[in-house]
Order: sequence, then C-alpha cells, then structure tokens
Amino acid sequence: MSQLVNDSFVDDDLFAEERLPTFTAGSSSVWKVLVIDDEPDVHQLTRMVLRSLRFDGREIEVISGYSGKDACAIMAQNTDIAVLLLDVVMETDQAGLQVVRAIREELKNGFVRIILRTGQAGQAPEPEVISQYDINDYREKTELTSQKLITSVTTALRAYRDLRTIENLASNLKKEREILKRAQGIAHLGNWEWECGHGDVYFSDEMLAIVGLPPSTNHADITVFFDCIHPEDRQRVEHAIFDLNVAGERSDLECRVVRSARDIRTVHMVCESHSQGSNACSRVLGTVHDITDTREVENRLKIAHTVFGGAMEEVDEQLRIATKVLENAIEGVIITDDKGVIQSVNPAFTRITGHEAVEVIGNPLKSLLGRHQEPEFNEQVWKSLLECGMWRGEILDRKKNGEAYPQWETITVIRDRAGNITNFISIFHDLTEIRASQRELHFKTYHDTLTGLPNRDLFADRLAQAVVNAHRNEGKVLVIFFGLDHFKKINNSLGHQLGDQLLRNVASRLRTFIREGDTLSRLAGDSFGFIMREIHNAKDAVLVARKINNALAEPFAIEEHELFLTASTGITLFPEDGTDAASLIKNADMALNRAKLTGRDTCTFYKASMGEQANRRLKMEKDLRQGLDREEFILFYQPKVSLATGHVVGMEALVRWHQPDMGMVSPGEFIPIAEETGLILPLGEWILKTACRQNRIWRESGFDRLRMAVNLSVRQFRQRDLFERVSRILENSGLPPQLLELEITESMVMDNVESVIVTMTRLRSLGLLIAVDDFGTGYSSLSYLKRFPLHTLKIDQSFVRDLTFDSDDAAIVNAIIAMAQSLKLNVVAEGVETEDQLSFLRLHGCDEMQGYYFSKPLPAEEFTKLLESGRQLDDPCLSGERSPDR
Repeated sequence: MSQLVNDSFVDDDLFAEERLPTFTAGSSSVWKVLVIDDEPDVHQLTRMVLRSLRFDGREIEVISGYSGKDACAIMAQNTDIAVLLLDVVMETDQAGLQVVRAIREELKNGFVRIILRTGQAGQAPEPEVISQYDINDYREKTELTSQKLITSVTTALRAYRDLRTIENLASNLKKEREILKRAQGIAHLGNWEWECGHGDVYFSDEMLAIVGLPPSTNHADITVFFDCIHPEDRQRVEHAIFDLNVAGERSDLECRVVRSARDIRTVHMVCESHSQGSNACSRVLGTVHDITDTREVENRLKIAHTVFGGAMEEVDEQLRIATKVLENAIEGVIITDDKGVIQSVNPAFTRITGHEAVEVIGNPLKSLLGRHQEPEFNEQVWKSLLECGMWRGEILDRKKNGEAYPQWETITVIRDRAGNITNFISIFHDLTEIRASQRELHFKTYHDTLTGLPNRDLFADRLAQAVVNAHRNEGKVLVIFFGLDHFKKINNSLGHQLGDQLLRNVASRLRTFIREGDTLSRLAGDSFGFIMREIHNAKDAVLVARKINNALAEPFAIEEHELFLTASTGITLFPEDGTDAASLIKNADMALNRAKLTGRDTCTFYKASMGEQANRRLKMEKDLRQGLDREEFILFYQPKVSLATGHVVGMEALVRWHQPDMGMVSPGEFIPIAEETGLILPLGEWILKTACRQNRIWRESGFDRLRMAVNLSVRQFRQRDLFERVSRILENSGLPPQLLELEITESMVMDNVESVIVTMTRLRSLGLLIAVDDFGTGYSSLSYLKRFPLHTLKIDQSFVRDLTFDSDDAAIVNAIIAMAQSLKLNVVAEGVETEDQLSFLRLHGCDEMQGYYFSKPLPAEEFTKLLESGRQLDDPCLSGERSPDR
C-alpha cells in the first residue's frame, strides 16, 4: 500500500500521443477531484490513495461532500472541478444518477469527468443508463485502494484537460476570426478564395461590401465576381486569374468594380495560385483593396498643383520654416483636428513625455490631458476652449515611465474664415526644475542647514497648527525643549567640525522615534524642540522625555572619540500651560532653563501640578520594584464557559496590585510602567508560576479539565530562554502542559513573523496551547495566521460590547468566528455582559465566553467556591453584571 501511495506520480509522457497544446487551468496549481460519498472512510481512503498523485506536474486537491445536495452545491460554486467520484446510493437509490442529471442539464457542465462508484458489488448501472446519464466510468469501492483508481482518475484528468484545450482553441479561433473581420473593415480590404476544379468562390464579408454583393453570396460561382468588374476591365481581370497555371504565380493589378450605375469603386487586386500535391494550380487566393478615396485625393492634388503651383511652392516654404521652428522648440507642441484627435507632435513632446509620435497620433488630446485629472477639471478646460478660444494653466501629468511632473500648458483654438474650429494647438513646458528650485529655497528658509530639521520659524508655525487642531478637538499638545548638557565644552575642546557632526548624529538618532504628524526641530545651537500631538496626560510627557534621554544615553562614536551625552528637558502642555504657540514656547524655554539650573540631566515641568503627576509615576516605578519583594500582588481568575454545555472549562489569570499607600492599583496604570521598565519580566514569571500552581491544586481537588490562560507580555515573549522558563515552571508545578494556555496579543504575532512561528512552535512542542488575545484590533495577515500553531482566537471585548446594536461590530464578530472555524480554531468572546450578546454568539457558533454576564474575576478562594457550586451558564441567578474597565 505504501509503495502504491508513494509512487503515484503520473507523467503524461508515459501515454505519449500526438495531441493539441495542453490546457492550462488559469492560476490554479492543482487538479480538483470531488468525492461524494456518505461513508467518511471512503473519503479518507481516497485521499490516501490520491495524495501523492501528480498529473502534468500538478497535485490533486480532494474536495469532500456527503450527499447529492452537497455535490450540486459544490459543483455550482467550483466550475473547475475536473473529476467527480460519485456514490450511486446515498439519500436515495437514485441519488447519484440525479446528481449526474443536475450537473449535465441544470449546471450545463459537460467538462467534469464523472466516475460512478458503488459499495454493492454487481450493482453497476446498465450500459444504456451510463449512456443516458452521460457517465464516463464506473468503479466498485473495493477498488478504492488499488492502482485501478489511480488509472481511472488519470484517464479522467486527461480527458478533462483535452476537453478544456479544445474549448480554448475554439474560443481563440472565433476571436481571431472576429478580429480579422474588424481589421478588414477598417482597412477596406477583402479576400476571396477560388477552387479551380468546380468554380466555387468564397468571399469575405468585407469583400462582399466592396463589390456590392449581398451577404447571401459569400459562396458563389466565379462568374458572379466577374460580373461585378467594370466591362472595360473585365477581360483583363479574367486573364490575370485564368493565366495562373502554376503554383506560386502572382498577379497584381488595378481595376474598377460597379456596385450601381452611380457607384463605381477603384480597387487594387492581388491574386496568387496554390496547389495541393502537384505543381498545377488548384486554388487561387486573392485580396481586393478599395483605393477609391486615395485615387480621388491624388487626382485633386494633381489639379491643385496645376492651378496653384506657384502659390503652393510659397506655402511649402512657409511650412518648412514653421516645421523647423516646431522641431527646434524647447516646448512640447501638439496639433489636433477639430475633434481633438492628435495629428502631429514635435520632438520636444517626445523628450518631455517619453511618448513617441506614433504612440499618440490618432488618439484624442483629452486622453493625454485627462488621464490624471478629475472629470470636472476636463469639463472646465473644454468649456473655456469653446467659449474663450484658449485655456492655460498648470497641471500634474505623468510621463510614459509613470513619473509625475508639473507642466504649464496653453491650448489655443484655430478657426477657419467661417468661424468653424479646424484645429487645437497645445504648447506646454516641464516645470520640474523650476519647482525643484522653489522647493529647495523653501526648505532652506524653514529648515536648519546643518541637521535638516525644521528651524525655529517652522517649529512655531507647526505648533500654532497643532494648537488650533487640539483646541477644535479638545485635545492636548506636548511641547518639549531640551538642550545638550556641556555641549560647549565638547565644541571647544574637540573642534567645531566634530561638534557639527555630533549635532547631526543626535538629530539622526532622535528622528527614529518621531511619529508622523509630530515635529522635531533644532531651535538654536545645542537646543532642540519637540511637538507631540494627541497625547492624553503628563504620563505621556514622561515617556517621551525618557525616550529622548535613553536615545542620548547610548555613546556617540565620532572619529576616534566616544562621546556620552545627557540632556536637560523642559516640558509644557496645551492647554494647561498656555493657549497659543508663543506662550507655550516661552514657558518651555523657562522650564528648560530651570532644568539646567537644578543640576542638568533633569526633566522639569512648567507647572508644579504636572510635575506632581510625573512624580507619582516615578514613585509607582519605585513601589513596583518593592511590591514584588513584599508579595503585594495577587491573582484573580475569570471563568471561561462553554457555550455548548454551559460548564466552566477554564479561566484567565489576571494580576492585581494591593499597594499599602495607594490601595488597589488598576492594572491599566501599573502594567505599562512594568513593561517600560522591564519589571514585567519578574512579574510575568511570578504570574505564570502562581497560576500553574493554583490550577494543579484545583486539579487535585477533582477539577481536572480546566485550562489556565496566562497572558504573556511582549518582553516575555521575546526572551531567548522563554522555552526553558516555561518548561521549568510546568515541571516544577506538576501541571499537565495541555492545561496551560499562553495568550499573546495580535500585534505581537505580526512582529517578525518567522521568528514568532519558531517561538510558538517550540512552545507548542511542550504540549501547551496558544491563544491570540484581543483578536481583531491588529492587522493580522490571514496568509500568516494559518501558519501559526494556534489553538484559540479571543474576540476583543470592544467588538462584543456593541455587537447587538452596531452592525459593523456584529459583522466583524461573525467574520472572526467563521474564519476561526475554517482554520479549525477555538473561539472565545471576551467581555460578554448581556443575554443578547450571549444569544448572538451562540447563534453564530462561538465556542466559549468570558465576561461579567457569568462572573467577574475572583480571588482563588471565591473561584473554588464557584467551581464547587457547579454553577452553569444558563442558571437563572445570572444577572449580567457590567464590568468596569479592565
């Protein structure tokens, strides 16, 4: 059996035959085989046999269905299924045959190769039934694991491929004939073919139009063609055709055809003889080109030259001069007819745009003018041309290579003596160099020439804009001034050149953490300014100040010197410290000076109240370190409940901090500080140890199937020895790995995806489970998501909260559940607080819920009582208590 499965590669060269070019199934890289059978074992065995089969270098994708209804639905959605392996007896004895009839007659699918299979030996359909229902093969299920199945599928795939190839060729042939027909109509060029033996002539549609014959005569006797020739030219045409006795001879002549008494056309005819197996002529091919209009123009030109010869020579000279001017002009010139269709362009047009003349002549001018403009703009241009006779202005156009460039364009209307429009002339020149010079001048005006940062004027302007926006949106603006401590000593001792390089390096390093919309500026000398929009409180100011200090703390290597810098920082906030840019700048300057006076390497707020908030944050950082040693942290546990059974199936461990001076501190306040300072690492390890130990205690008490979910922070997840730490904690706690679930956020998994996959795969090898927390708030790529070894997706509570009255949130939740089901992942909804939310989640197939509707987070003792009470989800005592902010 293994030999059969492993060696099932079918190279079509083994069945070598002369055939048409092979059909290629678009972008698909597999052959789709649909298996319809009400026995699951049949699907499993069929997949095993076909899993290594290759045909024409492509793998087999097996799709499963379990009823006639499934077959019809899948076939309706997948028109590229190549082979259908169909059970005869399913819902009814005739279910398989009914599916065949539906596919062939209702779905109009004659391509899929249908192989009937039955598990009842000797129950094969009669031959007339197979013929009647358009069945391609019949197999018994006893052949399921045999080479016969592979042979049948391979034969069916070949038949399917050849049918598709023939269809493609027929379609292409039809398209080519239509193109040829249109091309002949455009060129006024018809063709004909005469079989010399029996005298029949085939005429193309355009040929019939040229000679004036009705469409019904596309097959006629050669004399029908001769009757259309002008009597004076007929004998010459007959000789030209009948004298073609040997294959390869050719006649080329001009004659007239008579379509009516007043409609005589001049045509150019070319005939060539061909043979079939001998040298004698057996067939004549010919073309007829209507050149009536060309000859009329030539005749008129001859008359005009005779009558106006001298005047035309003078006009020619003027045209020659004008042509020279156009050829040597630096501006691009476009000349169109009265309809705006381009007739000519000068060399400067090609130099500027990159378009050759042949690429644009014959196209409308608005196709160039309007490609990159709004329709309203184009309407204004044409209105100005028709009403005023001219339009001029600046537009942004694109060259042939896609490069955008500004151009100044003038379009003028040319009219004849009667006032009718005869031409439009467009003259334009490229403004790229002018705009570049203007941008350079503007940049130098508002930027520091040494560092390239905005200067004080631009800083003040952007601050004024930020204040206006913040006032409109009731927001805040942070202004930070900082000066490099002891920079003058460096400048004086090591030289101004090295000092300038140091300033450039400082600017370069600080640029790395500037958000879009924020501003970093060099104000003067060693002083820099920073504007940050959309901040919330003084805590954000401390964070930014710390980032600046941390960035400067790393040594600067310049030439052979390693320089260490510190900075004094002054901070102001809008609207607390000022309501306009000038007062904020003044106050930030004062705060910076105060910082320098208090000993440098210091951060000073302009107001004492703001400083008090910063001091609280610094004190909390200190208390956090002491809190770990003093065992001030405790874990609460929030139940996870199965929506199918109503039973508690697990819990999430949530840390709380009871600080002696401040009381119970919100996790939202101390967790970010722990993350920034690195204290999250010892705190997170304590949480993991405590949670595993507690779950083992509950297991020993008889609650042996509860999954303990523990959140991992970003810093924890990036630890190089995370695998060893988790493994050691599981071993020491005695908790089975399958009862531990590590939760990581969506943003964490999308940062350095390949490294994340390696880390998650190693953790999963321990036997534990991994969940993505707060799913839907990040930017996960589904192509990556399916590669992660995940067990659970947790829908963020921000979507659950409003799903019963916000259709967008409801759609997102429904989509997440559907996607998780397709990836065979467990789904947990967070923050469920109402019965309506619960009903929605149950209806759409969510697996588990977590939230105040069932229980708030509980200390270990109360959680134990909850487990012992046996409370379930549908208990009437559940009230749907609303949760506070977590």
